[in-house]
Amino acid sequence: MAYYNLEDSSNPILQIQRILRDLERLEGSISPIAPSGNFEIDTRDAVVRFQKKYGLSPTGVVDKETWDLLHKIDEAQRDSNQLINAIEIFPREKNYEIPLNTRDNVIYVIQHLLNEIKNEYEDFKELEFNGIYNKETQDNIKAFQRRHLIEDNGRLNAETINLLSKEYERINSRQG
Repeated sequence: MAYYNLEDSSNPILQIQRILRDLERLEGSISPIAPSGNFEIDTRDAVVRFQKKYGLSPTGVVDKETWDLLHKIDEAQRDSNQLINAIEIFPREKNYEIPLNTRDNVIYVIQHLLNEIKNEYEDFKELEFNGIYNKETQDNIKAFQRRHLIEDNGRLNAETINLLSKEYERINSRQG
């Protein structure tokens, strides 16, 4: 059984994934993962690589020794200001949805993500960066949803935004 700090109310798997992702960005030796909050195969493999790199038994399980070392290294990196802190720009409300024709700064980010991954999708159009959730942006969202086998309703909600972010991380990790 993996060790989790029970005093911490946030998702410990997400914390582990973010630390491993940040170490990869800084050191380039762990392998990139997209934080999802679920302990999946890519997370286990990244934990194994971390454990090997730092002389721990490579079990893929985040026991107390691994947990403590992850946090010690993360704290040291943050203290040295070598890592860029993530900025959470998307609303955290569970049922949040961005309506069509909304103008918002977050739409610039979504349009950027869609343009960055468009080479992977035959039916994506180059989007103008205008910060408006317009028909063209919605069409790309619908194509993205179809590709990921979720209802292609064009709704820009947490499920779609999270998938889009994960897809961007996946494609970006191959290019870097």
